[in-house]
Amino acid sequence: MTLDLFQLRKLLHQTPELAFQEHRTKELLLSYLKKLTGIKIHEFSTNTGILIEYSQGQEAYRLFRADMDALPVSEQTGCAFSSLNQGMMHACGHDIHMTVLMGLIARICAEQPRVNLLFLFQPAEEGWGGAEAVLAEGLIQTFNVKEVYALHVAGGMELGKISSREGVFFAIPQEFDVTFRGKATHVAFSGQGINALQAGLRFMNLMQESVAGLSQREKVIFHVGKMEAGRIRNVVADLCKLEGTHRSLRKEVSGQLNDLIQLNSRLASDEYGATAKVDLLCSYDPVVNAPALVETLKEVVHQAGAVWQEAETAMTGEDFGFFTTRYPGLLFWLGSGCKHPLHSELFLADEACIPLGVEIFTRLALRN
Repeated sequence: MTLDLFQLRKLLHQTPELAFQEHRTKELLLSYLKKLTGIKIHEFSTNTGILIEYSQGQEAYRLFRADMDALPVSEQTGCAFSSLNQGMMHACGHDIHMTVLMGLIARICAEQPRVNLLFLFQPAEEGWGGAEAVLAEGLIQTFNVKEVYALHVAGGMELGKISSREGVFFAIPQEFDVTFRGKATHVAFSGQGINALQAGLRFMNLMQESVAGLSQREKVIFHVGKMEAGRIRNVVADLCKLEGTHRSLRKEVSGQLNDLIQLNSRLASDEYGATAKVDLLCSYDPVVNAPALVETLKEVVHQAGAVWQEAETAMTGEDFGFFTTRYPGLLFWLGSGCKHPLHSELFLADEACIPLGVEIFTRLALRN
């Protein structure tokens, strides 16, 4: 059975859905999978993921994964197959990831090699830790998995290029909220109030000082992207909320940053008589590439006639790290042919990258 992968990509791009809500996406993928033979389809009971089993060999399984969810971004690409779901867009290229994985499955079903493979369509990569949810069900662990693989399209990378590195490839992200509560009063009587905004600003200053010292020893990012405070210009703010993220390469350092957030929020609130509440939200494990698999990838890239490019460690997060913590793994960049960055409302990967993604995946799946 020959599948029209380019048509699948367009359909997926038109129907983006947010984390754990990928119901139409799942239906579309299942409609294609059911046209293929030689595979067994497993569905998860607690999420929208799909695990496809191909069991034709005696050895352990290699697992290939693609993420399914989209972002709350309003598309501005102007392409003929733009998102039909208002305020949602495949701005991170997951439509390409799913299409490449489907292409791999179709190739395997057509060739019927004597190997054992698993293919995972995984929900909720964008900030919701779908990989952790999928692993928590225990279905994947019923198979003897020896290696795990994934790819990610790269904005600003030319078609025909593949890029990765051994060791830590993607950093540890940690999302957080810090909320200060004070007491509102008219500015003319500010001494009777408790200024939550001042506490929030003091927290920011303390964190900047702390991170400046830490960054001399470690590669870290600390960023507050949203800060809200107050209700009216002539009233002391009784609430200040900061929403941010930090990134690091080691779990110990991520823990140190969390400790600094707790400490400095207490210091700032005590200084102004406010109260502080810290919420540590989603965090992923780092993506760590097995050196032997990176060397294999280099060989495969050469065999496929593609261009290898050594990658820098990315300070972005990817929940594929939950897999590389458990199994030897490999994640690599696939040149998208799009000049715009990931998560942009203008990001649109060139469909010409799909055949190379399928070819690289296939060679990795079938090697001895």
